Amino acid sequence: MHDWLLSNKVFGSYIRSYREGKGVPTKVKAISLVALWATIGSSVVFAVSILVVRVILIMIAIGVTIHIVRLPTLRKIDLSIASATS
Repeated sequence: MHDWLLSNKVFGSYIRSYREGKGVPTKVKAISLVALWATIGSSVVFAVSILVVRVILIMIAIGVTIHIVRLPTLRKIDLSIASATS
């Protein structure tokens, strides 16, 4: 599974760039944050009724958001170089 993900046409270059500390493209960061907040937000509003669990979910989302935002931003040219070298 590990080798398949790294050699995948769609995800491979993104995963390699992230693991090598080069960064993540802005578009991927934005899509990740929208998906994160859409799923956590809908869970908090529609699926969870316990206040403590809602707070924990929001805290997790905030932590993941901080992590994603603080990742280095990979420019498109850097991503094409990473794809070409692998």
